[in-house]
Amino acid sequence: MKVIFRIARQELSLLFNSPVAWLILIVFPIQIGVNFLHYIQMIGRAQRMGNHFNEVTAMVYAGLQEGFYPGVKNTLYFYIPLLTMGLISRELHSGSIKLLLSSPIKVRDIVLGKYMAMMGYGALLLVIICLYGVAGSFFITDIDWSILISGALGLYLLICAYSAIGLFMSSLTTYQVVAAISTLAVLAGLNFVGGLFQGNDTVRHITYFMSIAGRTEQFIFGLISTQDLVYFFIVIGFFLAITGMRLQDQREARSTWKRTARYLGLVGACFLIGYVSALPAFTGYVDMTATKTHTLGPQSRELIKTMDAPLKVTTYVNILDGNYYLGAPEKKSEDERILTPYRRFMPDMEMKYVYYYDFSNNEGLYKNYPGESDAAIAKKVADIQDLDYRKVLKPEEVKKTIDLGPEENRLVRVLEYGDKRTFLRYYNDLRIYPSEQEFTAALKRLITPSAIPVITFLRGNGERSITKAGDAEFRMFVNELTNRGALINQGFEVDTVNLTQGDVPATTNVLVIADPKTAFPAEVQQKLEQYIASGRNLFVITDPGSQEILKPLLQQLDVQPGDAPVLEESRDYAPDFILARFTDSAGSIAPRLGGYKANNGVVSMVGTVSLRYGQSKGFHTVPLLAAKNNEALALAAERKVEGKMQRIIVTGDADFMSSGELGRRKPYIWNQPLITEIFRWFTYGDFPVNTGAIRSKDVIDSDDKGILTMRIIFFGMIPGTLLIFAAALLLYRKRR
Repeated sequence: MKVIFRIARQELSLLFNSPVAWLILIVFPIQIGVNFLHYIQMIGRAQRMGNHFNEVTAMVYAGLQEGFYPGVKNTLYFYIPLLTMGLISRELHSGSIKLLLSSPIKVRDIVLGKYMAMMGYGALLLVIICLYGVAGSFFITDIDWSILISGALGLYLLICAYSAIGLFMSSLTTYQVVAAISTLAVLAGLNFVGGLFQGNDTVRHITYFMSIAGRTEQFIFGLISTQDLVYFFIVIGFFLAITGMRLQDQREARSTWKRTARYLGLVGACFLIGYVSALPAFTGYVDMTATKTHTLGPQSRELIKTMDAPLKVTTYVNILDGNYYLGAPEKKSEDERILTPYRRFMPDMEMKYVYYYDFSNNEGLYKNYPGESDAAIAKKVADIQDLDYRKVLKPEEVKKTIDLGPEENRLVRVLEYGDKRTFLRYYNDLRIYPSEQEFTAALKRLITPSAIPVITFLRGNGERSITKAGDAEFRMFVNELTNRGALINQGFEVDTVNLTQGDVPATTNVLVIADPKTAFPAEVQQKLEQYIASGRNLFVITDPGSQEILKPLLQQLDVQPGDAPVLEESRDYAPDFILARFTDSAGSIAPRLGGYKANNGVVSMVGTVSLRYGQSKGFHTVPLLAAKNNEALALAAERKVEGKMQRIIVTGDADFMSSGELGRRKPYIWNQPLITEIFRWFTYGDFPVNTGAIRSKDVIDSDDKGILTMRIIFFGMIPGTLLIFAAALLLYRKRR
């Protein structure tokens, strides 16, 4: 080790004897800090203007667009070749390599000594990076230090890997410039190789494994995995080993086949280690984020523990669907990476992709090929997308396995567990992909089907439809495939019942009466009263015009609807368009409703009647929503019946749950969150699934004076001090 340290010290001395090392230390903090401080300033100003941001640390340091760490990552491979280009090529050019190789110093010591010098210089770059982390703590309250440590570790491993590659490239030529350009080319290749041949299942695993860019991103986002750690150790060890082998070959004479065998053996060993380390069963993870972003919630983990068979995930990709690109062959590796949090706890999870064609709602595609058959269009799409058309199933072939017609032949995942299966959909929102909430809800359908709540809608009296797509109907929040918040996507079963033809199903957890237009027959009225008396949950949705029909039923709850719609003066909207506010008592029903109240949330109601209520029927009734004049517009009532808590909600408006209002963009409304919490309350917190997400505490708190101070430090004092010290040192050495 003494020899290694001596060589490292000598190499560092030579490195700092050149202006290149000093110039990089001067330029580096300026280049990586310009966008960082500008971004901090921009977020701080937006915060002072009234905006609020969550997970600020991740936004500032790990954001894909403006994040500090991704910016540093994209910068490093320009600097490292300038530092490594002369490590060995300088020795080759001057001839001093012969003296080194003929000395009693081991080749291993030479390689490790020079590499250790680069690790030392990389540590200086890491110090500068960490200084920006410390600077961020002056602007971000409760900054997430763990994600900063994870990102810094990833960047340092990247510096070490780049240095090992640069050391090897320096051993191939006597020209330093050639070594620098060659290193830059190799680093660029390793950064972009992960996107090559991703359509070929055989090759994509190899190229994706070789990609160095994605490995660092996991660290930056706060997830450390043994797979990524082993990858960096393999890259570093491989290039150090072949550098030593090349120098050893100059010291000892070996036959060509022996040299070749050694190199092939090394390559094979690296790929074997990499393959084993990539197996899910041998991969460990550490989630470094304060909010545990990359870790499934306790409810999900407990559910997975009960599984006694592997989960099969089959992605059905219709090449005529508008979302085809999300399941394209070249996206498979990225798609599998998205499922890392689930594979972490289900290492035996199996994944499969099925490509087929069938009619889709992709109007733009059919417009481009008017009059052509689905088969002809699919052939052209396959040619454009460079997809092997022979592997694309025909409609009749895929229907032998599964009928995707009810799913509108959209891109969809099918989860299979034992002999049961369910759909996991993609959604028409910014996130598109299903979140843990939807994934776990689907798992519950498979693992605990008897625990799935059934929401039954009353039919036969002109109620709002749950299947029609009209603005006044309820399809959006009940059955819409593309709506993330729809009941069918949150784990609920949906049923209907006509009480003139039968009784309320025994499996019903909540009976919904949605704005009936005709009076209930006597037998229906009697069945409804019996249902209430039995202590089961009920959701009564009235509206101006239907309140008279529902009055006899509401009397059983000691609720009296108003005779006329509530009207409010408004500058922008009609008098009957009410922006209802959450009441103080809403938080006692569901804590999240209290949060909506604190955030001044409003719920849009297009025509609503007020609700007067009492407590004479044994219910504890509180208002959830109120108008400006404090008249109640929605009520929640509960009582204990035979040891179980009966829960009932009554609303004076039906339109707040309609497709038209849920699609409203202005003003910003909280209708969907309210609906979600209503059904969570009905199911006693079981559905929709509560993932146990941890709320971030870090918030931005900056002003322009602080930004100016940091600019003076990082763009003036640090580079200026280094410049003066470097100039003085170089002049002193030159005079000596």
